[in-house]
Parts: sequence; C-alpha cells; structure tokens
Amino acid sequence: MADSQASLVEQVRSGGNRPLQRLAAAGLLPLPPEQLIPLQVALARGADPELAAAAAQALAALDPRLAAAFLEEAADDECLGWFAAQAQDFQLLEALVRRRDVPRQLLADLARRLPADLQELLLLRQDAILELPAILEALEQNPRLTPYSHRRITEYREHLLPRSAAAAAVGAGGADGAAEPAAAPAAPEEEDEPAAAIGSAAGPNEFEIRALPVPARMRLARGANRTLRRILLRDPNALVALAVFQYSSLSEQEIEQIATSRTVVSEVLEEIGGHREWIAKYPIMKALVSNPRTPVGVALKLIGRLNIRDLRDLSRNKNTAGAVRSSALRLYRMRQK
Repeated sequence: MADSQASLVEQVRSGGNRPLQRLAAAGLLPLPPEQLIPLQVALARGADPELAAAAAQALAALDPRLAAAFLEEAADDECLGWFAAQAQDFQLLEALVRRRDVPRQLLADLARRLPADLQELLLLRQDAILELPAILEALEQNPRLTPYSHRRITEYREHLLPRSAAAAAVGAGGADGAAEPAAAPAAPEEEDEPAAAIGSAAGPNEFEIRALPVPARMRLARGANRTLRRILLRDPNALVALAVFQYSSLSEQEIEQIATSRTVVSEVLEEIGGHREWIAKYPIMKALVSNPRTPVGVALKLIGRLNIRDLRDLSRNKNTAGAVRSSALRLYRMRQK
C-alpha cells in the first residue's frame, strides 16, 4: 500500500500523467492528507493555470478541522506559506499561530490581519517575537488592532525587548573580551504579597506576572482588579486561571467575555458551564456553546437551550466541533417541523 501511494505521488510530481494530476488537484486521489495536501499546494503554486486553479479551489474547500490538523503536525514550510497567504478561517489561522516552528516571517505576515482573539494568542508567542521583533511592527499595522494588543506591544518594547538586546550585547562583549563581568544579582527578599514583585507603578505587567511561580500567581487573584484578572484568566496554568473564580467576584460582562475567548484554557470554560447562575444568562450560555475551546460535553449539555436561529448559525459554523455542529443541525431540523 505504501509503495502504491509513493508511486502515485511520484507520477503526479513528474508531470507525465495528466489525468492523475487533475485528480490530485481536485483532491480525489486515495492518499492520506499528509501526502495529498502537499501535492495540491505544489500544483496550486505551479505554472499550469488549469491545475493551479483546480488545486486552489479544492484547498479552499477543505474541511477546516482536517486542514488545521495537517497544519499543526505535518505541514512543511511550503504548505505553511500557502495557507498563511490564503487562509481566512479562524481555525486555520489559529493552527498557524500556535505552531511552534512556524517561520517567523509568516507570523509577521499574519499579524497584519489577525482578529482580536488571535492577536492575543500571537502576543503570547514570546519566543517568536524575541526572534523577530518586526512581528510587533506588523501587528501595529493591523486595522483591527485592539487597545489590549496595543498595550501589550508597548510592554514588549519597554520590558522584554530591551532585556533581550542587553543580553545580546553582553554576550557579544564577552566574546571580544571587552565587557566587564556582570555582578551577581542580589538574592530577592521575601515578600508577604506577590504583588510586590510587580514593580511598575503603571499597573501589573504581564511579563513580570508570568515570571512568578504558580503559587504566587494564584495569590494574586485575591482582590485582583479587572486588568489583573484578565491577565490571570489567560494564564496557561489552569490552577492560576481557576483561582480567579475562587478569590474574585466577576461581573456578568466579564463572564460573557471569558466565555467568548479562545485564548483561555478549556478548564476555565468548563468552570463557567458548571455555574447555574451564569449559564442561566442566554448570552453567556450561547457564547459557551459557540466557543470551539469549550469541552464538547459541556457544549452538548447546553445546546438544547439555543433558539432556532442560533441553532441554524451553529450548524453552519465550521470552527466548532463536529459533534456540536451535527447536534445543532439535528435540533434545528426537529424544531422546523
């Protein structure tokens, strides 16, 4: 089987079998996605206008879940570049931003057109931004740049990028033998409150917060203001994010914003789904069911409460899980009768 698949790939790439190339461009060859999609991308970028048009059309019609899974694991730089230039679907853009080894210039190109939630996700990619600070400049050119993203860009430039440049300069000086050895940092003194570690008078700084140990970040949730709550709720450690619910009183508006967010961990959405007083509010319940990061079990328990119009919209939303979408379609058809 593997030999026959390899033979099909070779025949398409060699260009000697036109009917086979047409089938490949249309996505009709019996090949797994990790073999078929790169063939389609190669044909879409090729010089043959007929094959290029057919391949581009088939790639645009791919199931976003299948395409996203391919981008997360199997896509090479050529395929990543194709989808970065063409993709409009949130799920595909999210897969590109999350991919750890995505070429940094692609992130800069994407930054100019990312929606609000994905701007926040991109700004969590400190590794990429340190390697290519031009990502921040590209993001500033985004016509949908949010005030939060603008603030984070400022924080990067004031706090993280200067340290990175200074470290590079010290390293270069050491290599030339001209730099003075740096004094050993003084041992930090114990603080009763972890907020003392956040030294900016302008308010909490996300970079300094993330550098704190998990127990300290959890203690910050006690009496946290709205800005600090927003930072902690997006913490990648579920214990930190859930501590906000334990120690803080959240407004209905905040809960709805969290339920809509695609940058929080799924445990946060599950926590919201477990509170009757929150899911009794229709906008919060709808946001939870529609959020692709909500655990499927939570979404399915709530989906029956959606009105018929929202069921129809959910059944057409390709960003949601297949089980949620099919359940919405079934309920929509039942209520139409």
